[in-house]
Amino acid sequence: MEINFQKNVKRSNQTGFTLVELLVVISIVGLLAGLMSVAIPRAMESGKKAKAKGELTAIVAAVKAYNQEYGRWPGSSTADIDKPFQDANSKSLLSALSGTNNALVENPKSVRFLEGASTDGTMKDPWGMQYFIILDSDESNSMTYQSKTISISVLAVSFGKDKTQDTTPGSGDDVFSTDLK
Repeated sequence: MEINFQKNVKRSNQTGFTLVELLVVISIVGLLAGLMSVAIPRAMESGKKAKAKGELTAIVAAVKAYNQEYGRWPGSSTADIDKPFQDANSKSLLSALSGTNNALVENPKSVRFLEGASTDGTMKDPWGMQYFIILDSDESNSMTYQSKTISISVLAVSFGKDKTQDTTPGSGDDVFSTDLK
């Protein structure tokens, strides 16, 4: 009898995991990995939208500061400001705001109103597209954007992940410098 008892004692001292315990741990790790694969891209996209919103707000503040300093909108001496600033016009506007040497006509004091724009006048959103800027050319403190009249003097827009303008403001992934409600 004593021999059998010693065998049982040795067996109870053995350590390790059972197959069921291992399967439970593996399934929990798999479940957590599955949840993370959905959460991480969403968090990354939210971060890009927050970055774009911050840059758009900075652009609007810089445009208003420029108007305060010079008594006119940036780009008004070289561009038709009734049209949205995109491509070449946007580059001249951002050059003037960033105080680069190639914008001495627009910004003779070389005041740096905006940080973040490249020396060539480009400032791209987190998805790689140039920002879209609209100014209130008639100083009425209202403008029309996609058939919607809004009471602001400057509007900056990022077209978001799909890189195309939404058909209705607020219906897609476009990011605006202000709420369009």
